[in-house]
Amino acid sequence: MVEYFRDQFFGLPPVALEAAQVVFLPLPFDLTVTYGRGSAGAPERILETSYQLETFDEETHVDFAEAPRIFVAPAVHPRDGEPPTGYLARVSDAVRDLPPARFLLSVGGEHLVTYGIVRGLYSENELRDLTIVQIDAHCDLIDQLEGEQWSHGTVMRRLLAHGCRFIQIGVRSLSKEEYLLAQGNPNIDIYYAHELHQRRQALLSRLADLTGDVYVSFDVDGLDPSVIWSTGTPQPDGLSWQEAMAVLRALFSNRRCCIRAADLVEFIPDPNPPGCDTTACKIISRMLAYWWTGQSR
Repeated sequence: MVEYFRDQFFGLPPVALEAAQVVFLPLPFDLTVTYGRGSAGAPERILETSYQLETFDEETHVDFAEAPRIFVAPAVHPRDGEPPTGYLARVSDAVRDLPPARFLLSVGGEHLVTYGIVRGLYSENELRDLTIVQIDAHCDLIDQLEGEQWSHGTVMRRLLAHGCRFIQIGVRSLSKEEYLLAQGNPNIDIYYAHELHQRRQALLSRLADLTGDVYVSFDVDGLDPSVIWSTGTPQPDGLSWQEAMAVLRALFSNRRCCIRAADLVEFIPDPNPPGCDTTACKIISRMLAYWWTGQSR
């Protein structure tokens, strides 16, 4: 009888950090959400559901039962009464404590966790040369959301202040403030959902030509609700599964850029499993398969 480990990705036996090529970091945080709540439960649900996936990926021929080996790090849990900035500081500390030369795959939680991850990975000087590729229905570039500067809707504005560059894909909901900010800022390049059909090849070429450090942030509301509907702020007319995979494929096959980490955020576990749970797991496994295939070239 096969033994499944429900707290490990794919249900595989635990792997020591020293022997792993990938670190899976659970970030169960959704303190600042302003509409649908529940993404804090995503890391645990994804681990529980992932054993249903085949370890073999049919597109890349990667078999996770063999490699890459995945270490599941202790979750960074929020503390009672802790402000968002306190939680983000602890996320950054947890990231800094990880050994280098591991690919970091973090799972939120809401999108604000991206700030803590990125600040833990990169120095202030490195941030000015970092490109964040963001699949998202929203820009998350507003300065304040409901009076708060530290929020799921302001996270990229906070990172923009450090000099990061952005390629935002699938946007179809933004404020006039964000629109005007992006219009006048050379560090922000938005591929709106309604333009993707016409600009698809230009986008894929842009991703294939990226150089330097790149961070990948995948908000599941960037997908069309027909693919994943279980998220706090869904919007119609998002990326199809194949469009999203084409974006990831172009990124991870690009050997001229360095992708050290990625995240998946804003997924809310379905109250009637399996629902979207398996799809969220598949996004993670496909990102890891593309990354490992790129490393093996």
